[in-house]
Amino acid sequence: MARELELIISGVSLGGLYALVAFALSLTISTTRVLNVAHGVFFVWGGALFVIFSQRLKLHPALALVLLTACFFVLALLFQWGIVRSLLGRSTHRLLVGSIMATFGLGLSMESALGYTWVTFVDPYPVFTSPLAMFPVSLGGVSLSGSRLVILGFVLVMVTSFHLFLQKTFLGKGARAMAQNFDGFLVIGLNPYRLSMILFTLAIVATAISGAFYVLAVPLNPYEGLPLTLKALTVVILAGVGNLPATLVAGAVLGLAEVTTSQFLGAIWAPAVSLTILFLVLVLRPTGFFGKGVY
Repeated sequence: MARELELIISGVSLGGLYALVAFALSLTISTTRVLNVAHGVFFVWGGALFVIFSQRLKLHPALALVLLTACFFVLALLFQWGIVRSLLGRSTHRLLVGSIMATFGLGLSMESALGYTWVTFVDPYPVFTSPLAMFPVSLGGVSLSGSRLVILGFVLVMVTSFHLFLQKTFLGKGARAMAQNFDGFLVIGLNPYRLSMILFTLAIVATAISGAFYVLAVPLNPYEGLPLTLKALTVVILAGVGNLPATLVAGAVLGLAEVTTSQFLGAIWAPAVSLTILFLVLVLRPTGFFGKGVY
């Protein structure tokens, strides 16, 4: 019983992070039609900077998260100004193809820069994880991983925040309007450049912070960013673009599948899970198992 419960907690917490990253990606896709292939790279960079701030610079974890947020706030603005702003206003086809090419090149460059910088100035071994001690929690005689529970709590807070942002705020309602009818969004006089800047900032910052929590339980290396983008796309395709409840379910399914595969077949087979699920979804139900998202 203890083993099964630990597997469920591990799978749900991991899947929750996948869902959070995937929803941030689908939010920007549905509103701006920009496919950010470098999305997973921001996740890895968030984990790396958190380890540098908290472990190498010996900063308090809370202060490390504040600095991390500030760094990625600036990076998100540069991303919006340098890539997204130049693409908006083009035809849907050119917008999609241009965003894929531009962000794929950016992702490769960021991965290479992080890999070189890490092994040159930080640690010759290019794997990073947070050494923060998270004491296990006993529940009904079962010992559960403290780090996994912290991750699960973070996911619940962030998902609730995203839901309230989309449903209760003016900017959130604007994002929903932009996703449902871009031309109507322009007709009523709203500014797509301003809203896209806010959405990409929220998406990139949330993704980077998710990376910081991820390294509490799972090691990362500088070259996992693009595979993580593929996992996020798998969740988006499975759930449907912009469907927050379905994204949570799809992320939990992927997380549980990966943890179960690692437990019984070995960790080397875990990366194949997302590819298998993606292939099956595209073959059996290309629109996703949960239908089209409508926020």
